[in-house]
Amino acid sequence: MEETSHDVPADLPELTNTELVQLRVRVIALENLVISLLAGASDEQLDRAREMAAYISPRPGHTQHPLTTHAADHMVDLVSRAVHFRTPPSEPYKRTAVFDEKTLPAALRREHRTKPGVWGLIRVLEGRLRYRVFEPASETVLTPGLAGLLLPDQPHLVEPLGPVRMQIEFYDRPPGDNSAISR
Repeated sequence: MEETSHDVPADLPELTNTELVQLRVRVIALENLVISLLAGASDEQLDRAREMAAYISPRPGHTQHPLTTHAADHMVDLVSRAVHFRTPPSEPYKRTAVFDEKTLPAALRREHRTKPGVWGLIRVLEGRLRYRVFEPASETVLTPGLAGLLLPDQPHLVEPLGPVRMQIEFYDRPPGDNSAISR
């Protein structure tokens, strides 16, 4: 049989378990990199990737192999997983009442945290609010044009700087890219 660039030479040694594990790690890393890149792709590019999966076919003269079918299904799965990361929620799942300097709960004025897996946005509607994060340490004055990003399980507190009206929105994933957010 004549050897082509697609055929594996018969004298190629078997991969060791260590080599197989390293290969698996690399494939996982590459899959996640592809998902990351696809998350930033246009709708047209995602459609093209789905179409390409439909064109995976055996070489002329060969029959469909289960691994080829599995590869096509896996391509579609990668696109679906990427879509999950490109659609942040447009609406929070919960909002607090609007607080002012008198009604702001004492619990928010002292160190506290959001639950694991919960992000928040502190929105100042009027006035100014000091937003202090303890890990990593930072302090920002929030205004109507600058919201404060709450990371999951990150200790923080807020303090009114005179008359203020504010509200907190809660999300189950990062609330999206917004240049007017203090991190």
